[in-house]
Amino acid sequence: MRSTDSRNPDMPHAQDPQPTTATPRTYTVTELADVLQLTPATVRAKTKTGAWPYLRFGQRTIRFTDQHLQAILSLSEAPPPPQLTRRHRRRGEAPRYASTAP
Repeated sequence: MRSTDSRNPDMPHAQDPQPTTATPRTYTVTELADVLQLTPATVRAKTKTGAWPYLRFGQRTIRFTDQHLQAILSLSEAPPPPQLTRRHRRRGEAPRYASTAP
């Protein structure tokens, strides 16, 4: 007796296709600029200087993957600002910051 496909009992059971690897999500310059709330010119400038990772296809086409986006976000993470002291400053003085030395 031949096994049948559970979706269609009249069709003979075909072997399940090999699992395919999913194509990674890619972003265009404009899409990445929208995600990061930047201008496309800023994204292009960061790639041109080598500050951000990207994929190049040909002379003019560049794309970014999710891994690139995560790397860009981690590269762009700023340290917390220094803590201001509680001492009030006098008129005309620059603000005094707490020292970070142990």
